[in-house]
Amino acid sequence: MTARTTTARTQTEPTIDATADLEVHVPRGGDGTLRDGIAAVLGRSAAVDRTEVVDISGVTPTLNDLRVDASVRLRVRLDEAVEDERAAVRETVADQFGVRAVSAVETDRSA
Repeated sequence: MTARTTTARTQTEPTIDATADLEVHVPRGGDGTLRDGIAAVLGRSAAVDRTEVVDISGVTPTLNDLRVDASVRLRVRLDEAVEDERAAVRETVADQFGVRAVSAVETDRSA
């Protein structure tokens, strides 16, 4: 599968590039592809600047949506003063409605 990138906002604050594995609930009947739906769910967050869906590893239909396991690259706006960037990215993304689980977070600055 090819990667799909969406640009949601212009940069006005410091950003961190990260990768993560997610379980996301994508509403059924939306316009576009499943990748577009994942990007739309994550794009609702004011802190997520950009989402690139790298891989979709599972799809489970539920009554009102699709439960999707995906690997993504994100650009997230965070306070430069955070001590644990991975935890901050995890919390920021997990706070978004439709995101059920966030794991395997790595940032561009994590070793």
